[in-house]
Formats: sequence, structure tokens, C-alpha cells
Amino acid sequence: MRKNFLSINIVKLPVCTTEQGVQIIKSSMSRLNEWSNFLDLIPLNFRKNNQLKKSGVCGLFSGSLELAREGLISIMQKKNFDKLLIKEKNE
Repeated sequence: MRKNFLSINIVKLPVCTTEQGVQIIKSSMSRLNEWSNFLDLIPLNFRKNNQLKKSGVCGLFSGSLELAREGLISIMQKKNFDKLLIKEKNE
């Protein structure tokens, strides 16, 4: 007995990965001498709609945690639910 299978195409949605987040932050290091708002680093192509913006925030957040773990940046938040600030770590 032969079975027929349908071929489906799953659309690949644009997402901001951790690796992209790391690259975005590293390319912006010259602007991070002072405390900067984390959301200012979201690329324009991820600000088009709400879903893409959420993806940009997630990618940048995970990338910033990775860079903080490596000791390249510092992350600060003054109080709960306040904006995240990042800065290049100067040693």
C-alpha cells in the first residue's frame, strides 16, 4: 500500500537570536561608555511590529546576559520593572 504525503512549507519568521544580540551589542560598544537604555539597541528592522520587537528584546537580553557573563558589559536596573541599563565594563 502506498501512502501519499502532502508537502508543507513552514515559513521561517525573522527572529533575533542570542548570537545576533551579541553582535548587535558588540557593534554598539563605542556608544556604551555611559549607562544606556537597553531598548535603544533594538535594530530598526525589529521595530516594525510588536512580534518582531519582542523577538529583538529577547535576543538582545540573552545576548547581554552572555556578554555580562564574559565580563564585557555591566547590566543595571534601579528597581523592579524599571528600564535595563547596560554599559561597557572598563577595568
